[in-house]
Amino acid sequence: MYKALGKQRLIYRSRIASYVKAGLIDQAIQVFDEMSQSDCRMFSVDYNRFLGVLIKNRRFELSEYYYDSMNPRGFSLNSFTYSRFISGLCEVKNFELIFRLFDDMDRLGIVPDIWAFNIYMNLLCGVNLVDEALKVLRIMREEGRDPDVVSYTIIISGLFRVKRHDEAVQMWKIMIKEGINPDSKACRALVLGLCNIGKVDLAYELTVGDMRGKAEKLIDKMERSGIQPDSYSYNELLKGLCRAKRVDNAYVLLVNKMEAKGFVDVVSYNTIIKALCKAGRSKRAYKLLGEMGRKGIAPDMVTFTILIDAFLKEGNSILAKGLLDQMTKMSLFPSLALGLIKEKKLSLACGVWDQMMEKGFTLDSYSSETLINAINLKEVPEVTTAVFPVFLAYVSLIVGNAGMSPLTIVLMNGMCNGVKFRLLGHRICPPLA
Repeated sequence: MYKALGKQRLIYRSRIASYVKAGLIDQAIQVFDEMSQSDCRMFSVDYNRFLGVLIKNRRFELSEYYYDSMNPRGFSLNSFTYSRFISGLCEVKNFELIFRLFDDMDRLGIVPDIWAFNIYMNLLCGVNLVDEALKVLRIMREEGRDPDVVSYTIIISGLFRVKRHDEAVQMWKIMIKEGINPDSKACRALVLGLCNIGKVDLAYELTVGDMRGKAEKLIDKMERSGIQPDSYSYNELLKGLCRAKRVDNAYVLLVNKMEAKGFVDVVSYNTIIKALCKAGRSKRAYKLLGEMGRKGIAPDMVTFTILIDAFLKEGNSILAKGLLDQMTKMSLFPSLALGLIKEKKLSLACGVWDQMMEKGFTLDSYSSETLINAINLKEVPEVTTAVFPVFLAYVSLIVGNAGMSPLTIVLMNGMCNGVKFRLLGHRICPPLA
């Protein structure tokens, strides 16, 4: 009889496994119910496997039901299944059940895996319950689960999020003291947090070294310890230095540190070029454009927009025109014009559009509609309603050539009734004969 029941148990397990493999979870649940109501003896492993399937498929209500029915029968989950259960519940923020699971584990002497602790702390920090997350960090140590770099990164980010900056820095120092090497994500959390509050020097010192060259030993020590900020962290440091009006320090960082590590890209140069232009050093910024070319880093639309805007504000139309010519060769003209419109720099956008038309560029439907919408929201010198017939002729021509949508036609009629026409006119299509 016992052999027969053992054989039947194997059949049940095989059927459940087949249904799960085929993705037929409801059928697997039915077979499990049959098994639990039969004369076959069940083991904790059956509940652990089954709840693992339910958790994986996000059947959390059913998971709770079977978990509750399991305990009176003397079964319990193992550490791995508890950890999976907690991690899944963190996704749906079911704090009530999470608390109950932790209480049950504490009563049974079971400790979750470190990744489950980390996921739970991340949830707590995400809803600004940082003090609770710190308690979990303490419990981890007490339960013999030493925090890893992920644990500390979560806590550091959470402390910065609630503006407890000093505690975040202290947590970083504790991590280093315990011999845990920060990875790129840990460096990023620290750099972002400190740069956002203007503490660029401290961010640099803790992750790279002292920017004034007074702590080369610190740099060597950190590199030996494996502290290696990634490209994103370095670019955030650049932004922080530029916001602090220390653009020369930012350039030194770019050349001496980032370049050697292969972290310099167009974003890095755009950050410094923008800061130089803002400081009235547009000629120095222009030289960096040449430097980018020599280093094989292609400028993008953002690069040209920054420089052209700066030179036009200074009244240096010669250099601005030269940059526009350079953009023509790179086919960046339409992107620049659209970018300027989105930044609400309408006069400059119209100037670029004029240059486009002189060089034979045509407007597609999207570009035309963007310009029309922008002008419709801007105050434009009024013209008389005598232009209305001509304006309708423009509409007919545009609809025929550019596929303008009916909504745009309504907007254009609204402008004409408004009457916003003078600025739009020749930029949409050539004058009619």
